Amino acid sequence: MSTVTERRRRKRIGLGHVEVTAKTVIPSECKILDIGTNGVCVATTQWLPINNNYSFKFHHNGTTVSNTGTVRWVKLVGTKKGSNEDSVPLYMTGMEFKSVLTDIGRGITRVLDRYADKEDNRQNGNRFKLKQPAKAVFNILKECRIRQISTGGMLIETDLDLLPDKPYSWAFNFPSDDHIICCTGRIVSHAAVFSKSSRRHHYGIAFTDVQKEARKNLARFVIDAMFTGPETSLLN
Repeated sequence: MSTVTERRRRKRIGLGHVEVTAKTVIPSECKILDIGTNGVCVATTQWLPINNNYSFKFHHNGTTVSNTGTVRWVKLVGTKKGSNEDSVPLYMTGMEFKSVLTDIGRGITRVLDRYADKEDNRQNGNRFKLKQPAKAVFNILKECRIRQISTGGMLIETDLDLLPDKPYSWAFNFPSDDHIICCTGRIVSHAAVFSKSSRRHHYGIAFTDVQKEARKNLARFVIDAMFTGPETSLLN
């Protein structure tokens, strides 16, 4: 069922004959359980791969505090109920800060006195357990399968819950072409796809900002795809 009526001006070409993925950055919430100048422990529903780097931020006294951390360990600790009444995994994740002896690191230090239970001070690394978990936001890079594409937009398949009419940044390239196309596109249509074990989504995306050179590369690929394996729209 479509959440937004789509008024498509250009016919999309099916990509069933070739696999192309689009990358986008999705903000995700977590809860800070303990924090120090050297790192942080967070609770999140996302599995974060070991050694990956993530930027995150939270608010303190009207000021945004941010830093970048490297994932050092992940532990599955349970589940919680998701938005679709399904069970969502819950992870504890330890991250090591990359910026310590900087203004960013000092910004982390300034918030500890307010949030920290000083009786639980860890001497090694000055880590503090928070009296109440603090909400934070970090960015996750996600890949989505492109099912159809035109010079004006694309149809993707993903397990992400994207917001209707919201603009997202996208990056993708095509087989045998190293040119990365970066653009902005907003959600203009949606259809849920159910199977016995999962619920996925088809989103129609209208490109709203594509640079001239990127649009030329996109047009070349669309023309080539027209002669190598067109498909009809999955939303028709």
